Amino acid sequence: MLKSRKEDADASSPFSRLPDEIFHEIINKIIDLKSLCFCYLVSRRFSSIVLQVDAIAFTGESFASAINFFIMFKGLKYVCIELPSIDNGFLFKWTVKFGSSIESLICLLPDSVCDKDGVYLYGNGDEEEDDIGLIHEFCGLKHQISSMCLEEAILWHMMLLYLVKYLPMLEEVSITDSGKRGRLSLSGKKLIEVKEWVHSTSASEIERNRIEDPDIVRYCYIPVLKLPVSGYVMKGVTFFVMEMKDHQGEYDSFMNSEDGGFEDKDEAALYTEAVKEIFEKMRRLHT
Repeated sequence: MLKSRKEDADASSPFSRLPDEIFHEIINKIIDLKSLCFCYLVSRRFSSIVLQVDAIAFTGESFASAINFFIMFKGLKYVCIELPSIDNGFLFKWTVKFGSSIESLICLLPDSVCDKDGVYLYGNGDEEEDDIGLIHEFCGLKHQISSMCLEEAILWHMMLLYLVKYLPMLEEVSITDSGKRGRLSLSGKKLIEVKEWVHSTSASEIERNRIEDPDIVRYCYIPVLKLPVSGYVMKGVTFFVMEMKDHQGEYDSFMNSEDGGFEDKDEAALYTEAVKEIFEKMRRLHT
């Protein structure tokens, strides 16, 4: 009886008179996963066409609640996921280098950023920059933040591997946070390489490949960092580089990148310049 009513509802719907090709074109413009879920539940015809979309965007508190629905979309080519940001009042950005595993992570945490006219864009310009006790306290808190960023990167990386394994048509996938502080993305040749690795590796081996702790951790504190290209100035800069076993040499990799892998394109040039400037300072200290 329920099945009969559902089929009657399908037949009486205005959408029932639309050809599947037109209906699919309409549905394919709805990329929000929650909206697609509601469409999926409308009718049997809706559900079969909804699963043919090729792009999905998901914003939510937890990806775990959506994963089972996600992998039903076997024709997915583009996936964009946004999760809650680490919210602790600190200004920071992080970027990660990865393939089949996390290779390295860079975390940059300035207290404030001002432009070439001395106008503070981020942070508080009135902080007591000479208070040694406060500097040490902040450095300790920033160390905790860098560890949280690594934990987040490892979790996101496992999510990426899961999507790559179960979505055979995938061409591009990215995961970021609501504060645009970090990002993991895969596409092109890099995605192909990870696909090949995932499909030739057992689930237990993939789990064992997950690295929880970095092999090398380097950090420094710079009271005032002047950026010659942009003319900007960062104050109270704490900088972390975490490198995994057999993946040392982050300096050369980052110096050859254009945007440093930072998420927000408006800020990517600024943070990339800052990281390159710090790497140059570190290199000069060791030569």
